[in-house]
Amino acid sequence: MKKNFLIKMSLVASLAVVGLQIQAHDHMPAAATSSDPGATLQYAPFATDYTTNSGFVFSLDAGTTNDPYLGYYYTSDQVFSALAATGDNGGPEVGHAAPGTYIQVKLLSVDGPAGASFGFWETAQDGIDSTNLTWSVPVPSVNGTNLIAVTQSDGSPGSDPYGHLHGRVYSVTKPGFYKATWQFVDTSSNGPDGGPVDLPSAPFATYYQADLTIAGLTATVNGLNLAFAVPSNQPDDLSTPPTDYTLETSPALGAAANWQPLGDVITGDDTLHFITVPATNSAQFFRLKALYYNN
Repeated sequence: MKKNFLIKMSLVASLAVVGLQIQAHDHMPAAATSSDPGATLQYAPFATDYTTNSGFVFSLDAGTTNDPYLGYYYTSDQVFSALAATGDNGGPEVGHAAPGTYIQVKLLSVDGPAGASFGFWETAQDGIDSTNLTWSVPVPSVNGTNLIAVTQSDGSPGSDPYGHLHGRVYSVTKPGFYKATWQFVDTSSNGPDGGPVDLPSAPFATYYQADLTIAGLTATVNGLNLAFAVPSNQPDDLSTPPTDYTLETSPALGAAANWQPLGDVITGDDTLHFITVPATNSAQFFRLKALYYNN
């Protein structure tokens, strides 16, 4: 059956295109190497990996005049959680931190478009998306100290480190590709000498994309390495056909443009992809093109 399609694209020289909305919740649980005091916190090794190690990218929506996020690109899909230690919270879960641990996640650094900001919006009620910006940091940013509470206990000795809040929002202020680096920390005073019960986790990072963009372009001896992420509109909006993307190149822009595809058509999957382009003696421009199909 023949399909009509609309085209939206991003150029290396011009990166602004409307983003796609995704409604899934992507849980990033805090665990520990042991449930005994003195263990090291960690990203749960058996959980779905939404860190940069997996190539996963959080696709950010563009705020509109109909929501509180005008001027921002945002997501409420990212959910930090902590495994339960007691039956009251559905536990004990394998890998939970020691009782009395109060887990928070610290934003260590953010890389992305210079002059942007990266923000956190705390929810006033579980499951209700926040409408108030709690704090923000400039981009780029290093040596961060901002904390987000993951544990939902009162922090008393022996309390369950469990936490699982929906409705928190993460935002940026410019289109482009971002990388945030995080660390789980125990901020309780229930350990030895009034210190923490458990040790901090190793740092881990997450990618974000605001609008369609080419995430990276690196020169090599034999050509160029291009990185790009393709947002998914699945599996939540099953009534809409999946969005396909193509990477294209042209030796010129404007009326002289002659766009040709590079590689295969890729169905949106919220994942970072890479392609190597052979070196030429002429200028090369690149764009990422999204096809939205109408049956």
